[in-house]
Amino acid sequence: MYGLVLAGGQSSRLGQDKTHVVHEGRTLLVRSAELLRRHMPEVYVSCRHPERVPAPWPVIVDETERIGPAGGIMTALKRLGGPIFALACDLPFMEDSFVTRLLEAREARPAGALVTAWRLMDSDFFENLVAIYEPGALPLLEAGVRDGHYKLGRLIPAEQRHCLSYTEEERRFFFNVNYPDDLRLLRDTPGRP
Repeated sequence: MYGLVLAGGQSSRLGQDKTHVVHEGRTLLVRSAELLRRHMPEVYVSCRHPERVPAPWPVIVDETERIGPAGGIMTALKRLGGPIFALACDLPFMEDSFVTRLLEAREARPAGALVTAWRLMDSDFFENLVAIYEPGALPLLEAGVRDGHYKLGRLIPAEQRHCLSYTEEERRFFFNVNYPDDLRLLRDTPGRP
């Protein structure tokens, strides 16, 4: 199992590079990488600008044409050849327990499941950026991208996803920093929103 911090976005909605946002003494990027590193021996950062990634984190440069996180995941699956635990870099409240529970769910996945992901209970919304992608997902991702589909939620059919549910009360752990208001909430709220 490889860890992959997804940090390839332009942060255009936020208006600044979200990987350099500091929360509780660490950047969001470093926090995400350290979180994964506690659970797996090798962690990489997927991005387009390796010079922005601090040591000691190794980088996998996204080889695709700005197609979003699907490109970073495809590039990592090709390069590493094994399952990857993909984690967005902008989840300041994600905790070890969610990583552990997802790893355990992957071990119990049914045959044919190519993605193990979190899903909001009683909904069809699944967290494709806190998910484990099997090497067998690569052909589906590539085929979808060739057809002009870039949203991860549409590239892997529901019957090939193994989902672990989180509750409305746990939704705060999946809070991400996309907009200036999110950044204000992060800075104005001690602890968790």
